[in-house]
Amino acid sequence: MPPAQDAPAEADTPGADEELPTSLEDAADLLYGVGREEFIPYRDALVKQVRQAGDRELAGEIGGLRKPSVAAWVANRLAREFPDEIGALEELGSSLREAQEKLEGDALRQLSRQRHGLINALVERGRRIAREESVRLGDPAVRELERTIGAALADPTAARALAGGQLAGGMEAGAGLGDGGVSAALGGPASGARPARPAHPARPTQRRPDRRPSRPSAPAREDAEEQDDRHAREQEEREQEERERAERERREREERERAEQAAREARARADEAAEAARRAGEDADAAHAEAEEADATVSDLRARLEAAEDARRGAWDRADTAARERDTRRREADRAREDADSAERHAHSFP
Repeated sequence: MPPAQDAPAEADTPGADEELPTSLEDAADLLYGVGREEFIPYRDALVKQVRQAGDRELAGEIGGLRKPSVAAWVANRLAREFPDEIGALEELGSSLREAQEKLEGDALRQLSRQRHGLINALVERGRRIAREESVRLGDPAVRELERTIGAALADPTAARALAGGQLAGGMEAGAGLGDGGVSAALGGPASGARPARPAHPARPTQRRPDRRPSRPSAPAREDAEEQDDRHAREQEEREQEERERAERERREREERERAEQAAREARARADEAAEAARRAGEDADAAHAEAEEADATVSDLRARLEAAEDARRGAWDRADTAARERDTRRREADRAREDADSAERHAHSFP
């Protein structure tokens, strides 16, 4: 928690130099622009002053304004310090939805890059604001801020609520957003871009805006009704902070469960892929063994074929030799028969 600020001088108190707010929206716009830890004392002081001015109904409404969460406080500051960038969220979200409906791939990719760039830039500016104001912006608050900006991109009502700069809690895109989700996040009644307020500096400094109510310089006696109202508001603030804490824990738990489920599914897919790779390896090994066996069979058959070819050539060579030998013997036999016939004829020629 940042060190306590000195109360503004009495001359800065509403009513001394300027009038008290006369509407809940003006009061909310004032209160949701102060430091987060100053919200409750400034609100209580403003309630007292408005009640003393005679507007008890407005005082009661102001007393019901909720202290913003850290992420909502940063979002409200972004709406005040960077209204153009915050105002661009609604137009960019509309363009994204139109590209999605028309299935325009190139435009959708370009707009998605713009979306991520704008969210990252706003979150980084929010971190800077928190550092300069000595406000701890932890990881849960950063995620809530990212979800709130994402909701503004997803829904025009949420975009206008963020631009109004009067959020008490974060918003999240999804089926549960709608008007009900936006209303639950709103602290004040603003539902659109904030009007220019030149009396307020862009960034509250050690010297707070002139329109802020000051803390009383000395404790004043409160009547019983004021004490009851203050105690009721303090109790409501504690209950609200507890609800917000429980909601953050619920969201973080859901995110963790989704992440764990995604990790389990990824691990299951990895195991399935590893098993498929193992089976594919076994199939490859079996196919390799079959191929080697087939190669061996082909080699054996090739050798046997070559041997058979050699045997066939040898047999044909022998057959040719035998045929030539047969023909020679036949010619010799024919000549021998001719010689025998001639000899017989010669023998019969003698008386």
